[in-house]
Amino acid sequence: MTDVIDAVLGERAEAVREVRRARPAVFAHTQGVYDALLDGPATAAVGRDRLIATAVAVAELAGAPELAAHYAAQGGRPDPGDPVLAAVLRHAARVTEVPASLGRADIDALAAVGLSDRDIVTVSQLIGYVHYQARLLAGLGVIGAADE
Repeated sequence: MTDVIDAVLGERAEAVREVRRARPAVFAHTQGVYDALLDGPATAAVGRDRLIATAVAVAELAGAPELAAHYAAQGGRPDPGDPVLAAVLRHAARVTEVPASLGRADIDALAAVGLSDRDIVTVSQLIGYVHYQARLLAGLGVIGAADE
Protein backbone atom coordinates (compact mmCIF):
# COMPACT_ATOMS: atom_id res chain seq x y z
CA MET A 1 0.00 0.00 0.00
CA THR A 2 1.35 3.42 -0.92
CA ASP A 3 0.45 6.85 0.37
CA VAL A 4 1.16 10.46 -0.47
CA ILE A 5 4.64 10.30 1.08
CA ASP A 6 5.52 7.23 -1.02
CA ALA A 7 4.16 9.03 -4.08
CA VAL A 8 6.39 12.04 -3.44
CA LEU A 9 9.43 9.89 -2.69
CA GLY A 10 8.91 7.86 -5.86
CA GLU A 11 11.68 5.29 -6.35
CA ARG A 12 13.29 6.43 -3.10
CA ALA A 13 10.28 5.14 -1.13
CA GLU A 14 11.67 1.60 -1.20
CA ALA A 15 14.73 2.66 0.83
CA VAL A 16 12.54 3.78 3.76
CA ARG A 17 9.58 1.43 3.41
CA GLU A 18 10.57 -0.74 6.38
CA VAL A 19 11.04 2.30 8.62
CA ARG A 20 7.69 3.76 7.60
CA ARG A 21 5.79 0.48 8.01
CA ALA A 22 7.20 0.03 11.53
CA ARG A 23 4.69 2.67 12.64
CA PRO A 24 1.42 1.69 10.92
CA ALA A 25 -0.66 4.26 12.82
CA VAL A 26 1.60 7.12 11.72
CA PHE A 27 1.49 5.80 8.16
CA ALA A 28 -2.32 5.57 8.19
CA HIS A 29 -2.94 8.90 9.90
CA THR A 30 -0.53 10.77 7.65
CA GLN A 31 -2.61 9.65 4.68
CA GLY A 32 -5.88 10.14 6.55
CA VAL A 33 -5.13 13.79 7.24
CA TYR A 34 -4.19 14.33 3.59
CA ASP A 35 -7.48 12.79 2.47
CA ALA A 36 -9.53 14.76 5.00
CA LEU A 37 -7.95 18.09 4.13
CA LEU A 38 -8.22 17.73 0.36
CA ASP A 39 -11.40 15.70 0.01
CA GLY A 40 -13.21 15.99 3.34
CA PRO A 41 -16.32 17.97 4.21
CA ALA A 42 -14.40 21.12 5.18
CA THR A 43 -12.73 21.26 1.75
CA ALA A 44 -15.77 22.53 -0.12
CA ALA A 45 -16.19 25.72 1.88
CA VAL A 46 -12.63 26.93 1.32
CA GLY A 47 -12.33 25.36 -2.11
CA ARG A 48 -10.07 22.50 -3.12
CA ASP A 49 -8.25 24.65 -5.70
CA ARG A 50 -7.41 27.22 -3.04
CA LEU A 51 -6.19 24.54 -0.66
CA ILE A 52 -4.00 22.97 -3.33
CA ALA A 53 -2.55 26.38 -4.27
CA THR A 54 -1.84 26.98 -0.59
CA ALA A 55 -0.17 23.58 -0.22
CA VAL A 56 2.03 24.31 -3.25
CA ALA A 57 3.07 27.67 -1.80
CA VAL A 58 3.80 26.29 1.67
CA ALA A 59 5.81 23.37 0.26
CA GLU A 60 7.87 25.77 -1.85
CA LEU A 61 8.48 28.08 1.12
CA ALA A 62 9.41 25.07 3.26
CA GLY A 63 12.05 24.00 0.73
CA ALA A 64 10.23 20.88 -0.45
CA PRO A 65 10.04 21.23 -4.25
CA GLU A 66 9.02 17.60 -4.83
CA LEU A 67 6.12 18.03 -2.41
CA ALA A 68 5.15 21.28 -4.16
CA ALA A 69 5.21 19.45 -7.50
CA HIS A 70 3.00 16.71 -6.07
CA TYR A 71 0.40 19.23 -4.98
CA ALA A 72 0.63 21.15 -8.25
CA ALA A 73 -0.13 17.92 -10.11
CA GLN A 74 -3.37 17.49 -8.15
CA GLY A 75 -5.09 19.80 -10.57
CA GLY A 76 -7.15 22.87 -10.11
CA ARG A 77 -6.12 26.30 -11.16
CA PRO A 78 -7.64 28.91 -8.90
CA ASP A 79 -8.36 32.41 -10.13
CA PRO A 80 -5.17 34.42 -9.45
CA GLY A 81 -7.36 37.49 -8.82
CA ASP A 82 -9.34 35.72 -6.10
CA PRO A 83 -9.18 37.88 -2.94
CA VAL A 84 -9.76 34.85 -0.69
CA LEU A 85 -6.84 33.01 -2.26
CA ALA A 86 -4.64 36.10 -1.95
CA ALA A 87 -5.47 36.41 1.76
CA VAL A 88 -4.87 32.71 2.38
CA LEU A 89 -1.52 32.78 0.56
CA ARG A 90 -0.43 35.87 2.52
CA HIS A 91 -1.40 34.11 5.73
CA ALA A 92 0.43 30.92 4.73
CA ALA A 93 3.58 32.90 3.94
CA ARG A 94 3.45 34.69 7.30
CA VAL A 95 2.87 31.43 9.19
CA THR A 96 5.83 29.91 7.37
CA GLU A 97 8.26 32.81 7.49
CA VAL A 98 7.43 34.76 10.68
CA PRO A 99 5.12 32.61 12.83
CA ALA A 100 5.94 34.42 16.08
CA SER A 101 4.65 37.69 14.67
CA LEU A 102 1.12 36.46 13.97
CA GLY A 103 -1.74 37.83 15.97
CA ARG A 104 -5.45 38.51 15.98
CA ALA A 105 -5.13 40.86 13.00
CA ASP A 106 -3.97 37.94 10.84
CA ILE A 107 -7.07 35.92 11.69
CA ASP A 108 -9.25 38.99 11.20
CA ALA A 109 -7.76 39.43 7.71
CA LEU A 110 -8.96 35.95 6.78
CA ALA A 111 -12.41 36.59 8.23
CA ALA A 112 -12.58 39.88 6.33
CA VAL A 113 -12.52 38.02 2.99
CA GLY A 114 -15.37 35.78 4.09
CA LEU A 115 -13.69 32.79 5.68
CA SER A 116 -15.57 31.32 8.62
CA ASP A 117 -13.88 30.15 11.80
CA ARG A 118 -14.11 26.59 10.46
CA ASP A 119 -12.53 27.65 7.16
CA ILE A 120 -9.68 29.37 9.01
CA VAL A 121 -9.08 26.21 11.03
CA THR A 122 -9.02 24.16 7.81
CA VAL A 123 -6.48 26.51 6.22
CA SER A 124 -4.35 26.49 9.38
CA GLN A 125 -4.46 22.70 9.57
CA LEU A 126 -3.36 22.45 5.94
CA ILE A 127 -0.44 24.82 6.53
CA GLY A 128 0.70 22.82 9.55
CA TYR A 129 0.22 19.51 7.76
CA VAL A 130 2.29 20.55 4.73
CA HIS A 131 5.08 21.62 7.08
CA TYR A 132 4.84 18.21 8.76
CA GLN A 133 5.07 16.52 5.36
CA ALA A 134 8.11 18.61 4.41
CA ARG A 135 9.91 17.67 7.62
CA LEU A 136 8.94 14.02 7.28
CA LEU A 137 10.25 13.93 3.72
CA ALA A 138 13.49 15.61 4.76
CA GLY A 139 14.00 13.10 7.56
CA LEU A 140 13.17 10.14 5.34
CA GLY A 141 15.59 11.50 2.76
CA VAL A 142 18.38 11.43 5.33
CA ILE A 143 17.45 7.90 6.41
CA GLY A 144 17.23 6.73 2.81
CA ALA A 145 20.57 8.29 1.93
CA ALA A 146 22.22 6.58 4.91
CA ASP A 147 20.92 3.21 3.70
CA GLU A 148 22.37 3.61 0.20
